[in-house]
Amino acid sequence: MDSEFGLEFVSKFDVVVNALDNLEARRHVNRLCLAAEKPLMEAGSTGHLGQVTVIKKGETECFECQAKPSQKVYPYCTIRSTPEKPVHCLTWAKNLFDLCFGPDDESNLLADLAAEMRQFQSQEKVDGEDVGKRIFKHLFEEDIKKQAQLEDLWSDSRPPPGPLSYEQAMMNTEQSSDAADKDKLETQKVPTVAGDAKGFVASVAKMYGERRDMIGQSSFSKDDPVSMDFVHCAANLRMQNYRISRLSRWDAQSIAGSIIPAVASTNAIVAGLEVVQLLHVLYAKAKKIEMKESQARTVWVRYPEPSRKKILQPSKLQPPNEDCFVCGSRTARVVVKSLKDFKIAAFAKACLQTQLGAHRPALYANGSCIYDPEYPEPGEEAEEEGLHPDWSLEQWGLTSGSLLQVEDEGQGWSINLALREEPDLDEQHYPSGVKVESGADAGEEAAKDMAEKKRKADTEAAEATAAKKAALDASTVSLDD
Repeated sequence: MDSEFGLEFVSKFDVVVNALDNLEARRHVNRLCLAAEKPLMEAGSTGHLGQVTVIKKGETECFECQAKPSQKVYPYCTIRSTPEKPVHCLTWAKNLFDLCFGPDDESNLLADLAAEMRQFQSQEKVDGEDVGKRIFKHLFEEDIKKQAQLEDLWSDSRPPPGPLSYEQAMMNTEQSSDAADKDKLETQKVPTVAGDAKGFVASVAKMYGERRDMIGQSSFSKDDPVSMDFVHCAANLRMQNYRISRLSRWDAQSIAGSIIPAVASTNAIVAGLEVVQLLHVLYAKAKKIEMKESQARTVWVRYPEPSRKKILQPSKLQPPNEDCFVCGSRTARVVVKSLKDFKIAAFAKACLQTQLGAHRPALYANGSCIYDPEYPEPGEEAEEEGLHPDWSLEQWGLTSGSLLQVEDEGQGWSINLALREEPDLDEQHYPSGVKVESGADAGEEAAKDMAEKKRKADTEAAEATAAKKAALDASTVSLDD
């Protein structure tokens, strides 16, 4: 989402045609087209399923009018100490890659390991293979021993994990005895434990060798062979620690990247439907008629189990959702577990960027900027601007019922947030400590909360004044006597 292709770039076109494969990018283009008031052909496919629709500001639903399935987030304790499924180990491994080779991020689930991992980065000249073996020992042997000593976590039904040394791993060369493996590609076969150990060390060596200048600024990508090798092997070794069945690279990549294999025929159908809808939109534009009066439609592709024996299922374009926080009310309720513990920079990432899809959000309270994307970390320059990314929401004077404003100039988008603190927020469902709800009445509710607080404060002040007056009157009577 390069700034070069922002609002000014989109404004040059009559219509925008989307062919994107991730939620973040689709949200971004949706907001740019709304801000530029340009029609958007939005389309996507998942295996044999596909969909095409037309988005026009003020006339149809936008991409975010209906909630989209969000990526599953797992509780910290499950990822850090008690994984039970391969996906838990893959999530751990992806966080590990970012921790070892990415920028500082205190919200990383493995931030408690940061000091140990960063010590390897501080050395200018290192033997990458030696670093790989040292990281291996720390993660799969020493740290596992510590986890195993946490007796409260383990029982007969959930035994403690078993430490694995590099030497032990290299001796485990047992291949799968599954006869079906003979017909599989190498990437579809589960490697030996020795293969995982060797692959892990080799991937670390490559990062400290040919990619040394990228350490500190890398991030995991399922399409990058080195980072995928690291995550696959690290996840498999952790599965070995916790007695979880290990995965082939094929399966690991599918889960880590949330990949559903593309089907060429579906993509071709969807592309053809986009062209058809584009013609309808251009016709409506030429005739100066609204989308609902045109032949533009939302069209679903359903195969190989079509409904009513039709692969293509058209439906009318739906009007905008009044409660949509992007094209409708532009208001949302935000519930946080703790105002005292939530730092403003972490709030910007977890709420504004991850859940609300903002690209470079600035946050305002009472007309003053309290977070600027230009200063995401504390420092002299940030202080000169009166910004403190390491301050908590409470330190900024925010309370339950506070109203906040978010501005994202890059997307031409803004939203009002009604903040509420809820100490009992379920960590299992909201491990990031924040919940977002859209709704046109959020601002009204927040205003009511503020009014109620003011009423209580005024009542308490009046009662205190009355008490002081009564005490003064009593002392006056006493003196008169």
